[in-house]
Amino acid sequence: MKALLAWARQPTSVAGLSAAFGTFSALVLHQISWVQAAPLLAGAIISIALPDNTVAKADAQGLTENLIAKFRPTVAMK
Repeated sequence: MKALLAWARQPTSVAGLSAAFGTFSALVLHQISWVQAAPLLAGAIISIALPDNTVAKADAQGLTENLIAKFRPTVAMK
């Protein structure tokens, strides 16, 4: 049960479920066709299925900060 709750609280799962709900609502109200809904639902399913990887995000941010710091020209303060 804890694993299911952790999965449901991930930002990607919330976004995917929201997109799917909105798309199905638009389909029920005949605001969009299945042709228009297909890419939205595909994106929602991918967002729901893929886990949120905050470790990779933190690693990428750290690498970017280090590269910027290394290649930033130093300015002498007067």
